[in-house]
Amino acid sequence: MKGKSKLFIAVGVILSVLITFSVLGCPRREAEPEPEPREKFHLGITAGRPGDTWFVLSHALATFINERSEWVTAEVVATAGVADNTRLLVAEKDRRATHLNVTMIPGVTAWGEGQHFPLKVASLGFLDDVWVTLDPAIKTLADFEGKTVVLSRDLPYGYGWIFDNWLRVAGVENYRLLHGGVSARRDALRDGAAPVGVLPVDMIWPDEHVLSSSMMELSARGTLYFPNQGNVERNLAQIALAGTMEPFVGEHTLPPLGMVIPAGRLGPTQTEPLVYISTPLYWAAGIEVPEDVVYEVTRILYEAASRNEFAAYHAVGRGIVPDFVARSFWRTDAERRANYHPGALRFYDEKGITLKHFTDP
Repeated sequence: MKGKSKLFIAVGVILSVLITFSVLGCPRREAEPEPEPREKFHLGITAGRPGDTWFVLSHALATFINERSEWVTAEVVATAGVADNTRLLVAEKDRRATHLNVTMIPGVTAWGEGQHFPLKVASLGFLDDVWVTLDPAIKTLADFEGKTVVLSRDLPYGYGWIFDNWLRVAGVENYRLLHGGVSARRDALRDGAAPVGVLPVDMIWPDEHVLSSSMMELSARGTLYFPNQGNVERNLAQIALAGTMEPFVGEHTLPPLGMVIPAGRLGPTQTEPLVYISTPLYWAAGIEVPEDVVYEVTRILYEAASRNEFAAYHAVGRGIVPDFVARSFWRTDAERRANYHPGALRFYDEKGITLKHFTDP
């Protein structure tokens, strides 16, 4: 027992020495200060009408932000349509520093010199309209002569005017115009108020084309026919000219693209390649929105695209993938850097992501 007592005493002495040395001989390490909590920031996303493709996908983005940011929250704001997203921010200046904007108007002064300047954050999709009719006798633009044609809303710099320009370039002189949103156009075509007009198709990046819900609804009334098939080079040239004419653009530059749907994509009545007008849509933010907020949004958006998470919300979301998010219609790097928001640029630069044109490999 005495031997064991001596052993316990020796161990105790050694432990006391070690503890004393650790306390006195080693400098105490100061605890690192906790990082300052970020100030909360609430972001609105003007996204068009509830149920629109862009509204649904912006709802998805808001959901991802709310789930994955510790300091930014988001909600979708309904408007009368894509053009009215920007119109709202022009009219209510206080919103410019707190809202993302779904837009098809890239960094131009179409809303007045010095007004809201939407800088790109990421690509969202395309506004793609094609000529459609239930009348098999309407086969070419010349067959529009003397008829009522229904186009998109009558708005300043509205993309619908390019279709009117296209008819004039093609030599059609005598026709009447109706204007309306997608539902109104569908109803006019269905009920015979206009025998021909434009409705959207859904384009899923990179090369999938499918009938939109409005087209599917119209097809319940009869067979869909797509006027002006074929003659690809002539139609593309006409669109290029129509895009330079008033009242579509006037002194401004907007991004309509002449695109081609391969034969058969829209059904058996589309027997030839079909030229259509495509206008890129994207999430944007004015320079008034803080750079770190846009950086945070871009990070979350890009990571969701990397996991293809937008696909669960809408078919078009299948095309919101990393390769698409960082593409635009600007052809030079200088143009891209001038028209992207600094917060988005910082994210893309840090991650080594190259900004591309839609037609780049």
